[in-house]
Amino acid sequence: MESRKIVIVMCRCTESKRGFGIRFERSRANDWGATWAFAIKEAAAQREGYEKTKMEGKFHSQDGFPGCPHCSARGFWLCRCGKLACWNGEDRRVTCPWCQLSGDLGGEVTTLYGGSDR
Repeated sequence: MESRKIVIVMCRCTESKRGFGIRFERSRANDWGATWAFAIKEAAAQREGYEKTKMEGKFHSQDGFPGCPHCSARGFWLCRCGKLACWNGEDRRVTCPWCQLSGDLGGEVTTLYGGSDR
């Protein structure tokens, strides 16, 4: 049986542009559920190495996931710049809070980079 794996991924709020971490837990080989989110300064996340572990598979919000600590959005999307942002589940046209690139949403998130939760 595969051991439980927990990884933290750095994210930014689409509305406030402030950073936060999302805790993903692997429930099966290629299934990652977002279980928690917490405000964190990006410098602290960088020190923790929240971008060094490659995760592949399906990503989703689990029941009970509180969403973005800044705007309460429970969804997330991945920009072409490789960074994650929260998503309100409604807007199809978005602007990345990291690189300011705008575009229409489409496709699925299949790869993220995060760091181990020690």
